Amino acid sequence: MDVSTIPSRIRLARANCGLSQTEMARRLGVNRATVAHWEREEGFTPTIEHLHRMSGVLGVAFAWLAQGETPPAEPAVRGSRARLEEKMIELSKHLPVSFLASVVALMENAETYL
Repeated sequence: MDVSTIPSRIRLARANCGLSQTEMARRLGVNRATVAHWEREEGFTPTIEHLHRMSGVLGVAFAWLAQGETPPAEPAVRGSRARLEEKMIELSKHLPVSFLASVVALMENAETYL
């Protein structure tokens, strides 16, 4: 994929994170249509502030997103972790507290071996 333009880098980073335009817009506090404009070659360019916030949400370097200077910082891995964490939180809402306590204990125990 050509990443010579800001719109193409935004699309790539968002896709690598597994985010929809709607979810990215929610995280940035903008409308979905705004994200769609940013991703179109003929659309408008995001502000520096939005690019900074976007780089954090997408897990990529600001310099890469804004100017294509450096490669993205493992967005697929960061996106996968974020999706797993969100899934764990969502699923935990339907589990008994005693089971959650067991899961937390298991995770704490596993942490000592990592």
